Amino acid sequence: MRAILAQRKITQERLAEATGIPMRTLARRLHRTHPSALSIEELALIADALGLAIVDLLPDAIAKTAAARTPPTAARPAAPAIERPAAVAVR
Repeated sequence: MRAILAQRKITQERLAEATGIPMRTLARRLHRTHPSALSIEELALIADALGLAIVDLLPDAIAKTAAARTPPTAARPAAPAIERPAAVAVR
């Protein structure tokens, strides 16, 4: 993610403003040697601010695994309808 920010010449301060994530929190998440984990919500906010998909922010190994496990939307079969059992009268 740091590489994307550097490539686009976006500062952590600007990213914090665009996402609403406090600067201090963002600095901890993007620390060079001891970064703390991002929540899925934070990833979504950052991806949205950068115009990317969340998977584009993940390390290559994780992104490739996630892409391999997730079939394209068009290829997914429709979920079967769930039928409700008939109501049972209680006397």
